[in-house]
Amino acid sequence: MTSTTIFALFGDDLRVWLTSKNADPYFFAGLFLSLILFTMELLVQSCVVNDFKYSFFFWLDFIATLSLVLDIPWMMDAFRNMLNLEISTTSLDVKPG
Repeated sequence: MTSTTIFALFGDDLRVWLTSKNADPYFFAGLFLSLILFTMELLVQSCVVNDFKYSFFFWLDFIATLSLVLDIPWMMDAFRNMLNLEISTTSLDVKPG
């Protein structure tokens, strides 16, 4: 889970800095896998550790897990579609220089 945490924290920055657009789906899949792993960890901790459920650390982990949704465009586009908001595009209207 340590490597998953490091990837969740710095993976999107590494994607932007070091890779081309072709690598984006792989990074987004990694972030989605991180979301699943963090959700499973939250559920297991709630069942196994006494006094974890609804404690300060539970809510801290819960908010941190939900914050990953903002980094995954597939999920954000689905939420925007459900709320009838404008869906993001894959290209930007920016001209360098």
